[in-house]
Amino acid sequence: MLKSLFVAAVLTVSLLAASGASRAKPEEQSGVKFYPRTDSYPFSSAVQVGDVLYLSGELGVAADGKSLVPGGMPAETQRMMFLIGETLKEHGLTYTDIFKCTVMLADMSEWAAFNSIYASYFKPGHYPARSAMGVSGLALGARVEMECWAYAPKKDDQ
Repeated sequence: MLKSLFVAAVLTVSLLAASGASRAKPEEQSGVKFYPRTDSYPFSSAVQVGDVLYLSGELGVAADGKSLVPGGMPAETQRMMFLIGETLKEHGLTYTDIFKCTVMLADMSEWAAFNSIYASYFKPGHYPARSAMGVSGLALGARVEMECWAYAPKKDDQ
C-alpha cells in the first residue's frame, strides 16, 4: 500500500514537472525562496533554502511540455540534462554546482546507457553524490527522471 502511494505521488509530481513551463517571480517565506511555475501546476520548479537550490524532478519532455522527445533513453536523457542545465542557468549556476542527484529509471537494464550520457556533463572525478532506483512507472511513460540539489550561495543582495 505504501509503495503504491509513493509511486502514485512520484507519477503525479513527474507529470506536473514535465510541462516545462516558464517560471514566475520568486516568492520568499521565512528564508525559503520558491520559484513557482507560471502554469497551473501546484509545485515549484526549484526552491532555495539557505545555500541549496533544490530542483524538481525533470523528464526528457519535448518543447510542447506534453510529450517526450522521441528516441528512448538516450534522447530523453540528453533532453532532461539540457532542461536541468536551463534551470541552473536561470539561477546563475552550472552543472559544477550540482552536488546530489536522485535518478529514477523505468528499466534498470538501461542504467549503463544513462550513465554514459550523465557522466559527460561532469568533470571526471567530480561527480555529484547520487542515488539511482528502478521504478514501476514514470509520467508520460518516461524512461528516466532526475532531481538535483545544487550549491547556490546567497549573494549579499538577496
